[in-house]
Amino acid sequence: MRELAIVKEIRKNESTGEDEIMVLPMIVNACATCRTGCAKQGKMFRVLNKTNLNLNPGTIVRIGHSKPMLAINGLFAFIGPIISAIIGFIFSDEVASLIFQKDFVQLHFEEIRATTTIAFLILTSAILFAISRSSIHFKTPEVYQIV
Repeated sequence: MRELAIVKEIRKNESTGEDEIMVLPMIVNACATCRTGCAKQGKMFRVLNKTNLNLNPGTIVRIGHSKPMLAINGLFAFIGPIISAIIGFIFSDEVASLIFQKDFVQLHFEEIRATTTIAFLILTSAILFAISRSSIHFKTPEVYQIV
């Protein structure tokens, strides 16, 4: 996500009565190597104004997520695959018995356990990677400062 953005629209949300602030990310040095190109394509997105700053269309603002939310996301991205690998290790017998015959499982017990553990680790890492590269946002960014 970009740190700086230009306020493009401010409109009232009829159901909640709050202002919906639509911003366009500014092109900065990091954008030169980015492949998503949201600023180049002109994709606006919604941000929150929890501090009730006086915003007008054309205002340049600093946006981001709260520090506790960033810490939680970092911990989940680090601990999630490890916990998933442990779960894969614990449930490898059940997974193997669903897929293979009983005598094959007994013969290749260690290989199946290692493969299941690595598969769970890779699956969780791939899901987290896909979410981080998509346009899915679980929490709306906030305006922190007028620049």
